[in-house]
Amino acid sequence: MSRPRLLPPILVIGLLLTACAGGTDASPSPTDESTAVPTLEPTPSATEEPTAEPTVEPTEEATATPSPVTSGPPGGFAVLPNPEADALFVDRDTCTNERDNYSLAFPDDWWTNTEIGRTPACVWFSPTFYAVPDPDEVPDEIAITITWFPGDVGRHDADIVTQEDVIVGGQGASRTEWDDDTYHYLIYLGPTPEEGPNLLVETSDEHGGDYELNKAVMDRMMATIEFFGSIQ
Repeated sequence: MSRPRLLPPILVIGLLLTACAGGTDASPSPTDESTAVPTLEPTPSATEEPTAEPTVEPTEEATATPSPVTSGPPGGFAVLPNPEADALFVDRDTCTNERDNYSLAFPDDWWTNTEIGRTPACVWFSPTFYAVPDPDEVPDEIAITITWFPGDVGRHDADIVTQEDVIVGGQGASRTEWDDDTYHYLIYLGPTPEEGPNLLVETSDEHGGDYELNKAVMDRMMATIEFFGSIQ
C-alpha cells in the first residue's frame, strides 16, 4: 500500500499545497517515501496527527486493506452500487479531524488536507492533486467537503429528489439528494438539527470530479466515519 495522503499546511504568497516528494521537488508522487518538508504540493499522508508546525512527517502506513464496503449495517444504510467506488476502497487510507472529533477512511488514490489556516484537517477530498491559493476558499478540484455548523445548517433552495433517515457513525442523520444535483449527509451532533451542532458532508455537479462517482465514494466514507470525545 502507498503512503497515506494528506495535504500539509503552508502559508506563502498565494498559499499552495504540494506533494511530499523530498526537498523541494514540485512533482506530486503518491508513492514517495521521503520525509515531508514544507513544499508547494500535497503531502501523501493520511494517518499523521495534524499539528500547527509547517513541517509534516509521514508516520506509519495503513495497517489493513479492508474489503470494499457495499451495503447496509456498517454505516446504518445501504451505499450506492458503483464498481469503480468499490475498486477504489480496496486500498484506502484514514484521516482524522481533531477539531471536530472524527476519523474516516477514503480512497488511497485520493487526496485530503492537513490543517491549513483556519481549515481543519480531513475536510477536503479530491481524486486529483490541487493547490490552495487561499485556505479560506475551497479549491475547484475538491469533490467532497465536510463542514461543521454550530447550529442550523439552513435551507437548501432546491426540490428534494430522495431523502431518508440514516445512522452515521452512531449518530442520527439524513441523506438527501436535490434536483440541482446536490447530494449530502447531515449528521446531527446535538439534541436537534435546529439546535446543532451539525456536520454537513456534501458533493454536487459543481464540485470537482465525477458527480455519480463522488456520491458513491461519499457513501463509503460515511460508512467508515467514527466520532470520538465530545462532539457537541
